[in-house]
Amino acid sequence: MPPTLRAAAAQIAIGPDLTANTRTIVEVINACAQQGLDLCVLPETAVTGYSPAIGQARPAADWPSVRAALDEIAGAAARGNLGVVVGAEAWDAGAWVNRLYAFGRQGQTLAVYDKVHLTQEDVAYYRPGERHPVFSFDGVVCGLQICYDARFPEGYRALLAQGAQVILQGFYGAGSGTWKAPVLSAHLRSRAAENGCFVVSANVAGPLQIVVTQIVDPLGLVLASANHDRVETIVAQLDLARIADSEIRADWLGRFGARANKR
Repeated sequence: MPPTLRAAAAQIAIGPDLTANTRTIVEVINACAQQGLDLCVLPETAVTGYSPAIGQARPAADWPSVRAALDEIAGAAARGNLGVVVGAEAWDAGAWVNRLYAFGRQGQTLAVYDKVHLTQEDVAYYRPGERHPVFSFDGVVCGLQICYDARFPEGYRALLAQGAQVILQGFYGAGSGTWKAPVLSAHLRSRAAENGCFVVSANVAGPLQIVVTQIVDPLGLVLASANHDRVETIVAQLDLARIADSEIRADWLGRFGARANKR
């Protein structure tokens, strides 16, 4: 039988305080572990805070502290025996990147993804990523995306070409631009449906969120959704058999998947 995953998406409040953010993240991981969940997704830059919102970049000298916080989070994943996807600013080859880390049940790093599509505010702080890696978690092929990536289908197609069944996505979308709320919600549903995959997305908790934390199935149906501007963790069971119901996925992989994998 195809596997199932009990996945959580945590809508949390974060700020510039690395210690406070890490404490919040570990508390969420512990709570998910107590519920026996398999996987927990947290927002974009949940560890460090989001420099465009803070209005200043972290100095490079902060990287050892960020790395220590990530090690603490990986340790919490190992103690709780669950997967964790969490965002952090990372210092890499002389520049900051906006990165998602995927940690496995033993706290090992399964994958990292650097945000490819940067907003106008992002470019002053981050170097864009170039790769769309996939990884296996409990036998399920997973991919990563970050916030503004939702506006562009190419990254999701690159993940689909590698067999991605679940897309895990962090957001930092709050404070302005609430007109985007129906647009981004529609994007998440259409990205799930056009690729025949689950999308598990976690945004920061308001105020004025441009998209709420939500989990979407391969037909574009919302399985769980958080409330606006509220700290909340949502949970849904991902039945991987649902992927077989997506005719679009099968058609696209049949026509283009092999060709895309040869690139």
